[in-house]
Amino acid sequence: MRFTLFASFILSLFFSEAGFANGDYRYSVDLTNVKNDRLTVNLVPPDIETDEVDFIFPAMVPGTYEVYNFGRFVSNFKATGKDGAKIEVKKMDQNTYRLSHASKLASITYDVDDTFDKCGLPGTSNKIIFEPAGTNFEAGKNFALNTFGLFGYFGGLSSRKFILEFQKPDGFYPSTGLEDIQLGANKDVISVFDYHDLADSPILYFKPDTATVNVANTRVLVSCYSPNRKLTAGFIAATLKEVLYAQRDYLGGALPVDKYAFLFYFNSQPTLSGSNGALEHSYSSFYVMPEVDSTFLKQQLRDVAAHEFFHIVTPLTIHAEEIGNFDFNKPRMSEHLWLYEGMTEYAAHHAQAKAGIITIDDLVNVMMQKYNNSLTLFNDTMSFTYMSRHVLEPKIHTQYNNVYEKGALIGMCLDIMLRDLSGGAYGTQNLMKDLAKKYGKNKSFNDEELFNDIEKLTYPEIGTFLRKHVGGGEPLPMEDIFARIGISFVKEKVSYEYSLGSPELGLNQSTGRLFVMSVKNLDEIGRELGYKKNDELLSVNGKQIKVETLKETISEFYASMGPGSKIQVEVRRKSWIPGLRKIKVLKADAKKVKTTRQNKLSLMENTSDRQKTTIKSWIGIK
Repeated sequence: MRFTLFASFILSLFFSEAGFANGDYRYSVDLTNVKNDRLTVNLVPPDIETDEVDFIFPAMVPGTYEVYNFGRFVSNFKATGKDGAKIEVKKMDQNTYRLSHASKLASITYDVDDTFDKCGLPGTSNKIIFEPAGTNFEAGKNFALNTFGLFGYFGGLSSRKFILEFQKPDGFYPSTGLEDIQLGANKDVISVFDYHDLADSPILYFKPDTATVNVANTRVLVSCYSPNRKLTAGFIAATLKEVLYAQRDYLGGALPVDKYAFLFYFNSQPTLSGSNGALEHSYSSFYVMPEVDSTFLKQQLRDVAAHEFFHIVTPLTIHAEEIGNFDFNKPRMSEHLWLYEGMTEYAAHHAQAKAGIITIDDLVNVMMQKYNNSLTLFNDTMSFTYMSRHVLEPKIHTQYNNVYEKGALIGMCLDIMLRDLSGGAYGTQNLMKDLAKKYGKNKSFNDEELFNDIEKLTYPEIGTFLRKHVGGGEPLPMEDIFARIGISFVKEKVSYEYSLGSPELGLNQSTGRLFVMSVKNLDEIGRELGYKKNDELLSVNGKQIKVETLKETISEFYASMGPGSKIQVEVRRKSWIPGLRKIKVLKADAKKVKTTRQNKLSLMENTSDRQKTTIKSWIGIK
């Protein structure tokens, strides 16, 4: 059990008066001394009373759902004894060093390589660390410090206080969600309560570009590292401000933290993992994203930040025993990823819709895209609780990303069901508040009891839904769910419509243009136009194609189509000369082609008062 901060403080006073000389970890790191993206870490340890002790680096940390073995990046591990005493060190595995004669230990030193660009070290090439969970040491420019990638702990002594001393370059500032910070001209001292809090607290060190937003009772720090200044903290803060206000209102006007930090690292080069994203923490979130023009990132910033910020509810406030007492080296997984990630993803979008930041059409479109992804990319009949419990197993881990697809849909289904059953008076917002009251940051639930607890708080139908569609392998009842808000759901619908050829499109981040990723599924019009892979789209029927106005451009195109219409698409196509592109105009006569649409939605012609009440409650209409 973890003590409260006040209890720990009283105990520390008692122990110090009773003669316990040193119960703290005292780490020091010189950020001005970087050699080949490598830092040296020094530790003056707490007093060790046993003759033998293990010094441990984490195998895994909360929120990653993958074993990374951070000890792989540690080298030159040395232990020094008091008054010349010999300390024997034996490396037990990638993450563990066993020290003999440990009661005589005076200091430990070791080197740590960063993870952002290192894959040639022994044991590092087969498991690239997702950058938001990693470290980057770039001399004189920036230090992205996920603390678990730098600092270890002694087995059985993770609940001691950790004091971190950083020697820093001139003008550097530590952006973090932590508050116990002593700033100096060339040295900062940061203190945390225990190793769990340390691992939960990333630090971004660089010459500051920061902004602050006050949201209800919470001071929100936005810190931005953008090497070419394409993005700024001021822009991000302005972009996130309305989302944060929406989340404040969504959570009832107050937030469960006093300070929160958004730490943004924008990468001018592709990441080693090939991915971008974020990792949530209790009082902060750390983002690694491409450094592209701010216009293209605006809604993406809102979506990803809204998701990570909502993690202050789950798992900060509502979590299972497996998370509340997380084992960094022999982790046990909770069954309820649908709650931690899925409900969080749903709330991130739903809050924006209720606040008017996105439209109800946008919300439904996002949810339907997630539904299509869950069916085409993942095993729809696998029990979600089984997948969560076994997510670290290689064969099951391939299903993990479904937490953001089907997991979010589970949240939507629960919300609509609750509002329908309660006459619009109760939804998942209310459920999460009630669960937070029942549990809380310092009280974990038992995995096996959660469905029963939710059923007691709500309705028997909710318990049945959870057991069948979350604990069991039955597909989500989408037809029934949408019918409750007056929307007809049809699995497959065939129609004849005008078309632009159905090429599969992607975004070229360097040019900001849409391009043809694949011509595999072109329809009759697409084949007649003659799209080729990697064509960049410039205009359609004389209207310039821009990502930010794409929806309006496509709508205008379809509205202008009729008998005798022509289609003209201007593209930039690769030439046979390397690096050269030429302008090509693709032409075809417009005509309707057979179109098969999966999972089609349409408004019901006649809706009941109950359906009207439910949808008004769902989208926030009084």
